[in-house]
Amino acid sequence: MNVLAIGHAELYMYPENTMPQDSPPVPQRIDVTDLQVLVEVLNAVPSETSFSVLLVINECVVGNGKYFMNSENTVILHEYGACVGFLIKPLALLREARQRASEM
Repeated sequence: MNVLAIGHAELYMYPENTMPQDSPPVPQRIDVTDLQVLVEVLNAVPSETSFSVLLVINECVVGNGKYFMNSENTVILHEYGACVGFLIKPLALLREARQRASEM
């Protein structure tokens, strides 16, 4: 991440299918600073995975959202602040890319 950047998105991927005897799941953190990387990260998210987004500007959280990715789409569980509508464009780009890949 660029140390001079004023903002970024932090994505936290939560492991699914953990057993009660397992230690508490630790989410994987991915920092994203541009739309193309965000689409690439979303494309790599396995189906049936929960993830959260924190939008950070000047080291302050200005929005957050919680999502669930299934095989067909992404379900918005909640969005607050600057996260409201934040994933609309990246998810549309992801859907288009997946459609093109399935047509080939």
